[in-house]
Amino acid sequence: MFQPVNQHHAQFWRPAKWPSSKLFGSNTDCPKIFRHILWVTSILCCLGVTGEQAIAGDLLASDLPADRLANDLNEDAEDGIRVNVTGEVLDQPISSPTRGESTLRDVTRPAYVINREQLQQQGARTVKEGLQFVPGILGGGTVGTEVNALSGQFIRGSNNTQVLILLDGRPINALGAGGFDLSEISTDSVERIEVLPGGGSVLYGSDAIGGVVNIITRQPSEGLSGSVSATLGSYGYDDQTLQFSGTEDKLGYFFSYNRIQADNDYPFEVAGFDQTRENNDAKYDNLTLRLNYPVGDRTQLSFSALYLPKEQGVPGGVPIAEPLFGQGFSMS
Repeated sequence: MFQPVNQHHAQFWRPAKWPSSKLFGSNTDCPKIFRHILWVTSILCCLGVTGEQAIAGDLLASDLPADRLANDLNEDAEDGIRVNVTGEVLDQPISSPTRGESTLRDVTRPAYVINREQLQQQGARTVKEGLQFVPGILGGGTVGTEVNALSGQFIRGSNNTQVLILLDGRPINALGAGGFDLSEISTDSVERIEVLPGGGSVLYGSDAIGGVVNIITRQPSEGLSGSVSATLGSYGYDDQTLQFSGTEDKLGYFFSYNRIQADNDYPFEVAGFDQTRENNDAKYDNLTLRLNYPVGDRTQLSFSALYLPKEQGVPGGVPIAEPLFGQGFSMS
């Protein structure tokens, strides 16, 4: 009475013989046709069959010959547009959850990866800006949105000193006070950012009570490559980047220089007074160097250096002659 049909690894059942009827002919039996369509659709929904498989089921329910039906299915598959990003997302490399090479597919705890393409799409200039769309993280603090605005990583209620910051797996938190200002690291040499929200003390110690942020820098390319870019903006903003990478006699090298400068002298209004932000300038001259040399099938010597000079003004508070709460002349 029934025979199985295996289409795209999803197995469902249909009657061995369907009633023949023509939708646009004179002998159309609409109620019977609709009952068959509803019956097939209900079974497909119960079995979790996708829209593409449902179309295949409707074609199988028709009176088309088997060879013509197979050709129609192949043409639909070739002409159709499939969007499948699950594999691309889950196959991203990540090393923080296991302290070794793995992928998101193998991770058993919440983890986020922001790759270089996503950083470029976001227009993130610093690592602080690259974390602004990660759930559960307050990375911008309350000190403004300028490129030089100080950063404090508050993950799931933890403070800045309870979040471990890693650079290629090595901790860079300040000794004693803890924490690290992620606005100092520009994204020109960043390959990806790995974020582990929640406790990570089992793997990384007491500094990772709130979570872990691991910054992975770019690796040398197999062939010689280079790039030069420049960006100009308002309020004295300019950004220049010079990079080159390659491999010579097994020695891989990557070099990057990034210069960011901004005056940030924008106008604003407070309590009816028009003012201009002063002493709010910033200047970056970041250098990145990485050398790799393989000495065996599973052994590699690596050298990396990151120079992060940052000069910035301290604009201070804004004077208000008549504060809203009556404290007299004060700095807001």
